[in-house]
Amino acid sequence: MALFDALISDIAGRFGLGASAGLLVQEILKMVTGSPGGIGGFLDKLKSAGLGSETASWLGHPDAAALSPQQLDRAVGSSALGGIASRLGLGTTAVSAAVGYALPKLIGALTPGGTVPTHLSAEVANFIAPRVTEPFAQRAAHVAPRHIEVIHDQPHMSRWLWPLLGALAVLGLGSYLFSNSNRAPVAPAVVQAPVVPPAPPAPALPPRLALSNDDGVIHYSGSVHDDETRTSIINSLKAVFGADKIQGDIGIDLNRGAAPWLVNFRTALESLKVPGVQALFDGNSVNLGGIVSDADRDRISNSLKSVLGPGLVFGTLANKVTDMVSGANSKVVAALTSLKGDFSAKDLIGILNQSIANFPSGGSEVPAATAALLQEAAVQIKQLAPGTVLEIAGYTDNTGDAAANLTLSQQRADAGRNVLIHAGVDPSMLVAKGYGNASPIASNDLLEGRFRNRRIEYHVLKS
Repeated sequence: MALFDALISDIAGRFGLGASAGLLVQEILKMVTGSPGGIGGFLDKLKSAGLGSETASWLGHPDAAALSPQQLDRAVGSSALGGIASRLGLGTTAVSAAVGYALPKLIGALTPGGTVPTHLSAEVANFIAPRVTEPFAQRAAHVAPRHIEVIHDQPHMSRWLWPLLGALAVLGLGSYLFSNSNRAPVAPAVVQAPVVPPAPPAPALPPRLALSNDDGVIHYSGSVHDDETRTSIINSLKAVFGADKIQGDIGIDLNRGAAPWLVNFRTALESLKVPGVQALFDGNSVNLGGIVSDADRDRISNSLKSVLGPGLVFGTLANKVTDMVSGANSKVVAALTSLKGDFSAKDLIGILNQSIANFPSGGSEVPAATAALLQEAAVQIKQLAPGTVLEIAGYTDNTGDAAANLTLSQQRADAGRNVLIHAGVDPSMLVAKGYGNASPIASNDLLEGRFRNRRIEYHVLKS
């Protein structure tokens, strides 16, 4: 029907559903309109699942954004999705992706002007109604009666008609008996059933592509449905970043569906030129992260949305920097609390130098996670032997002016010393010194390396 034709065509190509796309839309509509209370009752169910704001944004918007897999599970449930997949003979993964994409758009189409209807329009009711063959008696009633003219027998015809009919009957019977006695038996004809080719299996897995920008060198990996898609992706990467700046490979898996983000993919790659950014294209979702600021990540996300369109779900990858800092510092805190009473200054320094101080580029403010760790370290430093002197050494990466970096490193060392003093450590036990970009512990050619070089170290000057 015209109301849903565009959406059916869209999901047929986007998710590789072919002729099953129309049946899937019919299943979704039955689920929405067949709920207690109709469309309004279904929307109330979504609101009770915590999707109130999302539901409100769909009303009257046939181009509404897709649901994430987590939202879809809350809205519909895995058992309902599995039932649809079973009835249509499709893979659950493909059905889940298509339902998450189509459901908000169908709600938008069913609520023109943002108004929830109390009854179905005739167009919608006819679309979801089962097709019934018209009964024979009803069709016969539609046939107009035809006049039949009856010609009456004349009296003189009966004198010779009945004898003639009798003679003809005798001749016919004799001819039939004679022909049957001389006829060879004929085998019944065998009708071959038409061979129906099996339907191709529906894609069970979403296409996947992971990209990482390491200071302009793009590392990529993933798996897609066919070689045409793989070649298109690699050619786009070469065109945007250069053939000598891309490293990786993409596998071919016939169980993967079509890539909905492949349209305008080359233009979208322009947004991923920020060093340190990571992107994961997984089915109809795009997730961003890496060693980038929140502002950069949001800017890239908005740019990709404008290029790739509203049909994709955008999210955030786990913050790599936060994970690195949290993991390292958690181990340091655990080691500090497990120190025995007879530990030495060297033992303490060996633990502290495994911590990470995530100073912002160009900044000297002690990060909150590092400040908490230093307060825990202060408890142990105060237990060292009298006369012990520790050096707090500040370092920078090699970005910018060397003299400015030396000043910045001194400011970082001073900031770390001040946290320890405020936590009760005797100031005479602490010396702060800045070393600028000297003694890097990682390559300054890489973004992650520069992150590691912006640090504080601890040295024993006197014990």
